[in-house]
Amino acid sequence: MRIFMETRSPGSGRRPVARGVLAAVVLVAIGLSGLAAGGEPNGRSQKPAPALVRVSRTIAQDQGAWVIDYRLRHTGSTGVIIMPDEIAARVDGWVSNSRVPSHATPRRSTLAIEHGPDFTAVCDVITAVDEAQRCRERLVVSAWAEDLCPCRSRAACGEKARQAAAGKGPAGTVDTTQNAGRAGDRVPLPGPTGPTAGLPMSIAPGGLVHVRMRLEHHHVLYGDYDPLLALRRVEIRLGGSTVRDVVPLDHEQYLAQPRFTWPEPPEERRDTHHALSGPDSLHLEAHIPGHHYYRYPDRPVRYSTPMRLRFSYLIAAGTEGECRVRVAQYRDTPTSWRMLNHAGFEKGLNVVGRWTRVERVFTTDAEATTLALDFRIAGDSDVGEMWIDDVSLEPVGGAGQEGP
Repeated sequence: MRIFMETRSPGSGRRPVARGVLAAVVLVAIGLSGLAAGGEPNGRSQKPAPALVRVSRTIAQDQGAWVIDYRLRHTGSTGVIIMPDEIAARVDGWVSNSRVPSHATPRRSTLAIEHGPDFTAVCDVITAVDEAQRCRERLVVSAWAEDLCPCRSRAACGEKARQAAAGKGPAGTVDTTQNAGRAGDRVPLPGPTGPTAGLPMSIAPGGLVHVRMRLEHHHVLYGDYDPLLALRRVEIRLGGSTVRDVVPLDHEQYLAQPRFTWPEPPEERRDTHHALSGPDSLHLEAHIPGHHYYRYPDRPVRYSTPMRLRFSYLIAAGTEGECRVRVAQYRDTPTSWRMLNHAGFEKGLNVVGRWTRVERVFTTDAEATTLALDFRIAGDSDVGEMWIDDVSLEPVGGAGQEGP
């Protein structure tokens, strides 16, 4: 059965037209209008090409943190200005680290920055009443146009990178080493200090934008040394453009150890007349108040790590009292500290009249965060002298020395 509808044309009578024919004419007209507007034949407009495309990505481990550097190119035909409130970022993944008992099971970490000017986000990975067992992750994002790099040349940027690797660079720099990135990745260059130093950004067509994402592991015992491992889904929004990526942060690049070197004792505690390797040595004098004892500044240590203590000593003939060396370990938290009495040791030094080499290997406690070393002439007598030289405390086998 065919259904007709009537139409009336000027100067003519009624003329039946099939409804199916009229519908076809309407659909063709809609399709032609869509093509005229630059759309697809089905009437859906094509998605515009993204204005920002990824040029390169660098992944670097910085102790227990990750630093991801992106270089993005603006492919639009006109320049853009990106304000702080037009920048957003999100990092998501199931994080773990089999080296750490509390992180053996993957846990969800979601860090989101909706917009500036605050470019930091923090999430709880492990919640606990004890601060030493609590774990958080912190995301810090920095962005700047490449032509705003404070270095005047790539050579200058390289020098800044080397300073950063040696721990001498300014805030906001990142360590660079020969194994800092994966194959084919660029070595990251230092950017302006502070997350908002390069904002707002003015980007010309073809201009490059740097985005740095730093993922920090905040854990009293493990945060400085064990990065959280996972495949991370990353989303960066700059203005109206979105860049998405999956970043392989699933293996450590090196075993991190504390960056610390004991400073030389004060000049008044050094003696240039008795030294094994020169030019001077630490001098203990029982007859001078306060000089019968010397404690080196407390130094950070990695938990559960074999350490080798080395030093040489010389005890003057006629010294009364007992000469001793002592190592103490502590667990420090932001709110308290506790001596780990079972983890320290004390040793008598008994050879008199000649330089004697001492070497002792021990393991830091599973909860140790800092260590103290001191030498003393014990007893009530004020007679005696001792010299100490060539003091060193390093991980056994040089563990972690391949890192920054």
